[in-house]
Amino acid sequence: MIALFLLSCKNDPVKVDELTKIHDYPVSTTYNVEMIYSDSGITRAIINAPLRETYIKDENYVEFKKGIQVVFFDKEQKPESKLTANYAISYNDKDIMEAKNDVVLINENNEQLNTEHLIWDQKEDKIYSEVFVKITTPERVIYGDGFESNQDFSKYKITKVKGIINLKNE
Repeated sequence: MIALFLLSCKNDPVKVDELTKIHDYPVSTTYNVEMIYSDSGITRAIINAPLRETYIKDENYVEFKKGIQVVFFDKEQKPESKLTANYAISYNDKDIMEAKNDVVLINENNEQLNTEHLIWDQKEDKIYSEVFVKITTPERVIYGDGFESNQDFSKYKITKVKGIINLKNE
């Protein structure tokens, strides 16, 4: 009877895996957050986001799953450029933030960059992308693959230009 009882007991491997699986939960969750990045007491950027989740693992990071808005400032505390994206992740140990999904960057000259993936290297004060980009200026639209710029998006280059469309004012 005991042998029959022991043979009839089984564990569903899927259920066991689900029960023993370590879930990735944030150590903190913040809503409607405003973060100020400064260097030597000078504000370099202000980040606004509806949701901020902090994770502490092998590599610490912060996720902005519901989008992000970043305003970059010059040394006189004047806004230089504005970045928006539907998702972002910031790697604390590397000082790198990645913006993804409908990324838009606009500078004070009303030039606009559109891409699906942009990286902000905070140590180097530069932004770059390795995917398709579109830059719209008052004079033209430039398409290409790969992009690099200073943080304020005033000096930029496209790695592989795919096409340029000149615009005329009528």
